[in-house]
Amino acid sequence: MKIHRLKLNFSNVYLVQGEKTILVDSGMPGEGKQIINAARQIGIKPGDISLILHTHAHVDHAGSSAELKRLLGIPTAVHVADADQLRRGRMNPLTPMRLEARLIKPVVDRPFPALEPDLLIDEAIELSRFGIQGTIFHTPGHTAGSISLFFPNREAIIGDLLMGGYMGGNLLSSQPKHHYFAEDLCAVRASIRKVIALQPARLFVGHGGPLDPHTVVNKFSREIEFQM
Repeated sequence: MKIHRLKLNFSNVYLVQGEKTILVDSGMPGEGKQIINAARQIGIKPGDISLILHTHAHVDHAGSSAELKRLLGIPTAVHVADADQLRRGRMNPLTPMRLEARLIKPVVDRPFPALEPDLLIDEAIELSRFGIQGTIFHTPGHTAGSISLFFPNREAIIGDLLMGGYMGGNLLSSQPKHHYFAEDLCAVRASIRKVIALQPARLFVGHGGPLDPHTVVNKFSREIEFQM
């Protein structure tokens, strides 16, 4: 199993390659063909991709899903708590965490092509049916339906539960930070605790990264009581 990070204009998406390949998130609207071309460049044929899985239903993570579903003819999955955002093509109101978030809010608070999900996630499920060994966990906080993926090699994709660095992850990308927005900060902290309890080796995030879990513990130990 191998995780390929594709850095797009605003966010990261991931191709997780096993017996088949799943795409985790789809970037902003209009980035579908860019993702397909990037997959080809690393030897992944479009026909090898078996699923589009959303860590959450925000414009920079689900913006090209309708385009990719049309081009690839594959199912899409999202947690049930975020499904309505995907169906509407509109995010729930964003709650800024800091001044920087207020400045970028007008850029990201925008509609995207709506999509009816094929698979609704409401509990931890296995990905083996899509050719990948790994498990999905509900990690709410950034949104009510945010999820994370944990793989047998102890690597994890955690979406926007955390981010790396500054300026959207373009500066000091390995330094863990809270994301710009969070619907429920207490839930974010509980979800970080849940992820760290799995003892991951590396954390892949939606912006910047990857992150060292030990650095995450050191950064947030004053606000989160970790069970190690």
